[in-house]
Amino acid sequence: MSAIFQILNLLGGLGIFLIGMKSMSDGIHKRSGDKLKSLLGTLTTNRLMGVFTGLAATCIVQSSSATTVILVSLVNAGLVNLQQSIGVIMGANIGTTLTAWIVSIFGFKVKITSFALPAVAIAIPFYFSRSEKRRELAEVLIGFGLLFLGLHLMKESVPDIGSSPEVLAFLTRFTSLGYLSIILFVLVGAVLTVILQSSSAAMALTLTMAYKGWIDFPIAAAIVLGENIGTTITAFLASLPMKAEAKRSARAHMVFNLVGVTWMLIVFFPFLNFIDRLVPGLSSDSSMIPLHLSAFHTSFNIANTLLLIWFVPLIAELVKRMIKDDQIIPGYGKYRFVSVPSNIPDAVESNLISVHAEAARMAQETWSMMSQIQLAAQDFSRIDEVEKKVGALEDYLDSMQEELTDFLTDCMRDSLSNYQARNIQALQRVVYELESISDSAYSIAMLIKKLKEGDLPLHKKGPEELAEYTGRVLDFLKFNADNLGKSIRDYDLEAALRFEDAIDEMRDQLNKISRRKMAKKKRSELKGELIFRDIVRHLEHIGDYSLNISQALRLAD
Repeated sequence: MSAIFQILNLLGGLGIFLIGMKSMSDGIHKRSGDKLKSLLGTLTTNRLMGVFTGLAATCIVQSSSATTVILVSLVNAGLVNLQQSIGVIMGANIGTTLTAWIVSIFGFKVKITSFALPAVAIAIPFYFSRSEKRRELAEVLIGFGLLFLGLHLMKESVPDIGSSPEVLAFLTRFTSLGYLSIILFVLVGAVLTVILQSSSAAMALTLTMAYKGWIDFPIAAAIVLGENIGTTITAFLASLPMKAEAKRSARAHMVFNLVGVTWMLIVFFPFLNFIDRLVPGLSSDSSMIPLHLSAFHTSFNIANTLLLIWFVPLIAELVKRMIKDDQIIPGYGKYRFVSVPSNIPDAVESNLISVHAEAARMAQETWSMMSQIQLAAQDFSRIDEVEKKVGALEDYLDSMQEELTDFLTDCMRDSLSNYQARNIQALQRVVYELESISDSAYSIAMLIKKLKEGDLPLHKKGPEELAEYTGRVLDFLKFNADNLGKSIRDYDLEAALRFEDAIDEMRDQLNKISRRKMAKKKRSELKGELIFRDIVRHLEHIGDYSLNISQALRLAD
């Protein structure tokens, strides 16, 4: 019975560690999530810069899973290419080793419980503060306290191996198989990390077992190698609903870690001897194993990066062969937005990146619709073909707007940072306005069709004026399409206002011309000019919708 309670205490301590890790990571991420996305999206100009970017990002958020999930989302959105992402993955693998050092130094060398509970106590007043920054600080402090409290409970619940001869006899059956034992415990480490969905928690458990003497240094190092494989499952699962390029990025993570573990197993024991000479103290002393294990973890990932960074193009080519290109289905069917499951770390941030990409695609489609309208305005004989294309696109964008709006509304139920909440509200406004643009575009197509079928005349330069006015609207649509996925700055908003002013100015000019022409026409000839003015009105509305999009993006900053 006591053994059962010891196991339950161990699992309870592990659970508290996981909760603490999540709380601390969430608090840090809420303060730096937008900066992390920007960092990953911009500082990846070459392989070496990508490595440093991945290293810095993972050290900031204390989670390689968060880094890689956001990374594959950026690849999915087309903001980072495959080869750039591989460099970031290498850096993230190095950055995640910082957790092991923190746990080894503070968890086993310092009486951390003296600081863990006071940290929680200090955090409580901030937790109930109205200031979001203070609440985020409280999350970090509470996470810090719970993390080391969980580690302390794990240490206390695991008895010294000397007091459990039956457990020692059981473990000896698996640890005395020579090189086969190493392979076996690599698999154990991989499975453990997949189950826990956290390489940091798996590492903390491994450090605790080694510190208590249940496993020796070689076996613990083998488990760490397995954890390096198991941690790739998170990005793999996140990439499943994404495009082929994002799947390739996640698969590159697996290939990189698998190749690294393979060559490390070949030089396993000589590498352990190198770590023994590098780190003070004997690895045979269980109290020194955590430091040796942390050094092994970091040295392995640095060595693997230095070795494989030269083969990034080869890895990229390999995963391209593993994952086929996306199948392009002609035409427009029913739209469906496939999101990353909410149990994946940073699912909200990942999904918001995907929604940004889909909104940018909507903007591109509205630009395409208006380009077709411009052609039809110059040559009415093309309107039948244009009306079919625009009608199909309008139906498709209706379903996009409905699907994305429903998803964003569901996101509001999650725990969000202030930045994420603003982003969601901005995106809801953007997709609504884009759908309104598509409605107006279709209305214009139907009005042009009415002119053609009724053989209704316009004034001499009417078609040219409509085409020119549509061109001004197209410029505004292109401006918004280019700015989607990034924040609108003050100077960009001023440019948007200039677009809107130019559209309003030309509207007034065209209405004035139309009124003058109508005054000279017979009553029976007025219908064409009235439709002309309706088209101008719809084009002006599209300018208004476009300004609303620019303002929404500005507010998201």
